[in-house]
Order: sequence, then structure tokens, then C-alpha cells
Amino acid sequence: MDNFRITSEFSEVESYELEGDKVAVGFRPSGELHVGNLLSIGYAAVIADELDFELDLWCCDTDWSAHIHEHHQPENNKVMKLFFQRDCECGKHENVAHHRVDEIRGFLDGLESETVDVEVNFLSDYREESYLEALRNVLNNIDGFDEIFGGGFRRRYRSPVTGVCSECGFSHAKGSAYSRECDELVHSCWNPDCSQGFSSTPLSGGIGVYYLVDPVRDPGRDVAVHVFGGDYRDAEKGQKTSKVLKVARITDLACGETPAYFLGPLIADEATGKPLSKSKDTGRTVSEIDDLEEYGREIAVKVREWLNEEKRFVSQADL
Repeated sequence: MDNFRITSEFSEVESYELEGDKVAVGFRPSGELHVGNLLSIGYAAVIADELDFELDLWCCDTDWSAHIHEHHQPENNKVMKLFFQRDCECGKHENVAHHRVDEIRGFLDGLESETVDVEVNFLSDYREESYLEALRNVLNNIDGFDEIFGGGFRRRYRSPVTGVCSECGFSHAKGSAYSRECDELVHSCWNPDCSQGFSSTPLSGGIGVYYLVDPVRDPGRDVAVHVFGGDYRDAEKGQKTSKVLKVARITDLACGETPAYFLGPLIADEATGKPLSKSKDTGRTVSEIDDLEEYGREIAVKVREWLNEEKRFVSQADL
């Protein structure tokens, strides 16, 4: 993959021959948002400003997160709702994804005052043909997809895409089989309260995707740089391939190309030096920040200072 490059320094991104005119960054709406989410968005905004590019913030609300569901609801680990179908916590929003975006609106306002306008998109609304074709490429080459995960993905899941039952609206937590002839996802409905038994969903319908498939939208949208948090830099315990390398390989499999990637720093505890993250339920959350708008302005200023440094870690005390 000649056009793939991992970098942690902005100077390397700037010197790279970029294809496209957008900087993209995403977050998942599950659970409380973390300062790590805000830091990644801050890096994306400042990089877009420096390059005079557009900034696209994506709420990756089609992530079906079967592994999270299995952990929290082992008694019913085959049936689940996608994020964009789940109820809002406060009852004032269309769903939990819209709730999360509204939760950081003040931060985005502060960030915009120092950088560029932020365009917020929901992946569940994205139905461009380039994205659907990329998903078809993955589903028609499921063996190649499985190889990226060391042959372990298909031991647990049917595929990286899932449809929803046309009667009860629940999805199969193990993914759905793909019918190339019908361009549909097909699966049994395991909801004990549903009589449908078998269901199919058009690929262009309300589907869910495994989270590492989300960036396949990038090449068709002229994304030049995709920004990830520092946790994408290294492989997790027991794994040989880092998250960002998996993303690059999946995007290359789906689209034949992949954008440049910028990896922000990890957030560390100032006393122990251990990384803090949303996935580990450690570190500061959005609800603990008193003035999000001011925080957005401060993040923009700090990120500009850090861009030319080799920042693998940032102390939480500095945020």
C-alpha cells in the first residue's frame, strides 16, 4: 500500500502528497464521551485549519458492537439494537447518537471559534453508492477480511455487517450473511418476542457495520487525512496488528486505496503514567467538564503547540 502512512507528527502529514480535501474524524456514541474523543476531534480541526481543508466529524452510529453486547448481556447475546435505534437517555433526542452529539455541542462551538467549521454527520444517514460498493467488496471477499484479523473474526461472527429484522427492528449480534444476487443481508431473528423467524435487509437499508469497517467511506468522499486517537497506534494485548493498520488494510480491501492517517497522543495519568481511555472506563469524561465551550478553545490552542512535537503521550493534567 504505497499511499499508506502512519504518522504522529504534523510535519510528516504536511509533506505527504495528500489526495483529497477533507480531514475526517469519528467517535462512537456508546457510553459517556471521554476527553480522548475531544482531543482527537481537536487534532482533526487544527490539522484541517492548517491545511485549509474541510473537517468532517462522523458519529459512527451504525457500529453494532457485538463484543460489548456479549459482555453486558450474555443471557441474550444474539439479539441487539443498533446505536441509532437506541433510546436517548434524557428523552429529548431522536436517539442516543443525537444525544451524544448534542452533549458536545458547546465544545464544538469553542473549537470552531479557533479553527474551522465542523460538519457533523451520522453514518446511519450515509448511503452514497461509493460506500455501498465498498461494503460489497468486503462482503464478497470475506476470506480476505478474515485474514486481516488473523483468521479469528469468522470464528465469532458471520460477517462484519448486520441487517435488522423487518418486524421487530432488532439485529443479529453475530452479523448477517450477504446475498449477492439480491444485494441483501439475510439472517434469522433470535428475538424471543418476535414471530418473524427469518429476515432480510437491503444493503442500502438500516444496517450496522463492525467498527473497523466505518472508514471505508473515506476514499469516496475525498478524505485526505483521517485522525485517530493514540490507542490506534499499538496492537492490543494478544494481538499482532495495530488498529490503524487493520483499518488501512480493510479500507484498501474495500476501495483499493486508503487515506493518510494521523495518530494523536495517548492520554496518561500524571501519577502512574498509565494510559487512560474510554474503553477502559478511566480518565475524565465530558460530563466532568464545567465549560465545554472554553474547553474547545483551549484544546485548539494546545493542539497547535503539540503538532510539531513527537507527542505519544499527553498528561491528563495538561488537558
